[in-house]
Amino acid sequence: MADFQAGLAAYRRGDFTVAAAEWRPLAEAGDAHAQYNLALLYASGKGVAQDFAQAVQWYAKAAEQGVPAAEFNLAVIYANGEGVPANPAEAVRWFRKAADAGIPNAILGLGNVYYQSDPPFRDYAEAAKWYRKAAEAGAPGAQFQLGVMYDIGQGVQQSYSEALMWYHKAADQGYAPAMANLGILYYNGQGVKRDLVQADAWFHRALKYGDPRGVELIGAVENKLRKKDLNRVKELAPTWTPPAQRTVLRAENGKLFMPPPATVGAATTPTTSPAQAQSADRAGTDPTKKDQ
Repeated sequence: MADFQAGLAAYRRGDFTVAAAEWRPLAEAGDAHAQYNLALLYASGKGVAQDFAQAVQWYAKAAEQGVPAAEFNLAVIYANGEGVPANPAEAVRWFRKAADAGIPNAILGLGNVYYQSDPPFRDYAEAAKWYRKAAEAGAPGAQFQLGVMYDIGQGVQQSYSEALMWYHKAADQGYAPAMANLGILYYNGQGVKRDLVQADAWFHRALKYGDPRGVELIGAVENKLRKKDLNRVKELAPTWTPPAQRTVLRAENGKLFMPPPATVGAATTPTTSPAQAQSADRAGTDPTKKDQ
């Protein structure tokens, strides 16, 4: 007899073929969490041949039963067009359900769908609305993107001061592209007094925290700085660390859904953790109350 927990134990020890064998009969019998876990295996090619069409099928079955992680991953697949044609309307539908179920990244996903989709679905004003919700909830990627929209007047009224504020919020969480954009504002004197030393310091921080644009930006500004200014940059740049990283461990590090990386073209990244418990009896008990 198929055993959900035996499948989970097999998954944890890396025996994905056994995990698939344990979960498949349960999924075919209608267990929502087994359906979600089987979808994960098909999406990643673990224990089965990678097959996004099969992943979509099983995510959809689990999502229709209200598993938030399945709703989220199904939205990602429709946004990115993996296994199905890209469908922003379906992506929005499932991101909304996942957001209603309490998945923070689903709100960011909504912003990305409206921002990145081709016309006529693209809607910068709607993207800004969802980015704002995610930004106010503390998502650094959304804070950065909202800063960009204020910076160039896209979907919102152009405002360098608003751009500066949102870039700072994202930078304070260690978001490197926001650091680079802060440096650009200081370099151009947009929203702040022009300050090439501060610009260079931000470019160095951006490079340190992972934005490769820092190399070119540093080169562009440092040929304009005097030796004493360069020495000042050497003092400023290393002494700053993102305030959000000054604690030993941030609470959200333990959560399933982490802020996605700053990748262009992906609505967001799906979760890859299996459900930890078999679905409850479907006759009246909400399986979404189980651990995802």
